[in-house]
Amino acid sequence: MILLEKSNRIKNIEDRFNASIKDLFYQMHCIEDMKHRDIALMLNAPRTTVTKWFRRFQVPTQSCRRFTDKNLTSWLYKTGQLKKKIKYNGPDRRIQEVKKKVNVDFFKKWSPEMAYVLGYFAADGCMFINPRGSKYVSFSSTDREILEKVKRILESKHKVSMKKRYNKNWKDSYFIQIGSKKMYDDLIRLGFMPKKENRLKLPIVPKECISHFVRGYFDGDGGISCGFFRRGDRHNNMMPYMSMCFAHANLSFLKKLSEILRDNAALVGGYLDKKSKHLNYSKLDSRRLFYYMYRGVSESQYLERKYNKFQEAFKLNGVVV
Repeated sequence: MILLEKSNRIKNIEDRFNASIKDLFYQMHCIEDMKHRDIALMLNAPRTTVTKWFRRFQVPTQSCRRFTDKNLTSWLYKTGQLKKKIKYNGPDRRIQEVKKKVNVDFFKKWSPEMAYVLGYFAADGCMFINPRGSKYVSFSSTDREILEKVKRILESKHKVSMKKRYNKNWKDSYFIQIGSKKMYDDLIRLGFMPKKENRLKLPIVPKECISHFVRGYFDGDGGISCGFFRRGDRHNNMMPYMSMCFAHANLSFLKKLSEILRDNAALVGGYLDKKSKHLNYSKLDSRRLFYYMYRGVSESQYLERKYNKFQEAFKLNGVVV
């Protein structure tokens, strides 16, 4: 390894200026008051390299004090031409009160509203930490209506934004993003985590809040279908049908959901399709689930589009609600 002092690069500089590198730096910087940047331009070298050479050859460096208003006026205070202001001892006026944009304690205590929003978050919500360490909670949907309702329940003043889809076969989506360490930490405590799709387990929900949680999850990742099918008998008649389903990437989540619904909503069936990862229910159980989820609930806590789809299915199947 060649020492820096004996390198061709240093030798060429010394031959060019007919002086040792140490004397050259001292003359330029301390006598002629040139900055490292100016010296670097003259030597055709990076500024950082020149600074390293100054340290390596132990050449003293001048103070890099800047011409600030304080430096320019300090002599006026010393000579008494300006008097210093009396020190302010009150509250720090630089700290401006931050307006409350959301109920950050929303997920701390169970309630029907909290369970509904938590169920919807389990379906169409996410949480993340940005590169700067800030914690965020986000909700998204192709139905702006439900985000507006979630926003009101959360007492949020955040904007519901739209993500434009340029594929004509896709719907535009909407999202609301809330920065809150408290809400993020409370969701962690409840069993949620970032990138939850394949890892989320059904949280422990109080019995009195289960129906609200299920309704929130259904508004996010649930569906109902109805119509007619041709009966395979000799008459070949068209028969009405209705069914509903829940979807999730984690099968254990759906299995646990099936057990809870069987115990609390008096369901008798339910089929877990492992291929499509859907938990499906037929007409009888769909009717029972409707009463279980929507009984005594105001319009502010459900997605009207899916509620109306139930009404359409009941009418088609001759079910009186």
